Amino acid sequence: MAQITPLDTVSAFVIGALVGGVLYNPDMSMWHILFALAVWTAFNMLVRFAMRSARLRHFIKGESVLLVKDGVINFKNFKRNSLEMEQFRLLLRQKGIFSMFDVEDVLFEANGAVTVLSPGNRSASFLLVNNGEIVESTLRQCDRTSAWVLRNIKRNGFNAPSELFCMEWTPNKGFYFVTYAGDVKRGEEEVAVDDTGDVV
Repeated sequence: MAQITPLDTVSAFVIGALVGGVLYNPDMSMWHILFALAVWTAFNMLVRFAMRSARLRHFIKGESVLLVKDGVINFKNFKRNSLEMEQFRLLLRQKGIFSMFDVEDVLFEANGAVTVLSPGNRSASFLLVNNGEIVESTLRQCDRTSAWVLRNIKRNGFNAPSELFCMEWTPNKGFYFVTYAGDVKRGEEEVAVDDTGDVV
C-alpha cells in the first residue's frame, strides 16, 4: 500500500464495487454500469485538470514533510500525520536503520514511505521547481528562498520557473534543469546565501 496514493486506493475500491455489482447483482443493467463508469471517468478527468494547479495538486496528492531535522524530532508533524514512535521505528527498520543515532534527517513521503538521510551522507537532492512552479514546501526543507531559486534560474540561462519542467538541486554538486522541450542542463553550484537564505 505504500506504493500507491490515497486517490489510487479510492479508484481501486470504486472499480471493485462496479465489478462486484455486475457479478452479484443480476438486477443491475448494463446501462447502470455504463452510467457509473461515465461518471467515474468524468471525475478522473476533473481531478487530472485540477492537478495542474500546484495548490490543488498538494491537496490531492499530499506533500512530503520532515519528521526529523538535524537529529531533532518534529512532534508537530508526527501528530499531524497520526504517526506513533513505534510505527516510525518500524519504517526505519525497513530501511535497515535500528537506532536514532544513525538518523540525521527523515522525510515522510506522501505515499507513506520514509526517506532517511544518515550523518555524513548529505547527498540528498531537492526538487525546487515542478511543472513550472517553485515548490514552497521544498524551500522550507532545504532552508532556501524563492529569491535564491530565481537568482540561480537566471544565472543558468533561464528567465523564469515557467520555462522549466523541473529543477533539482543537490548540495555540493549543483543544479539539474529540464525544460519543457526535453532539454537537460547541469547548472553551476549554488550562489552563497546568508542566514536568511538570501543571496550574499
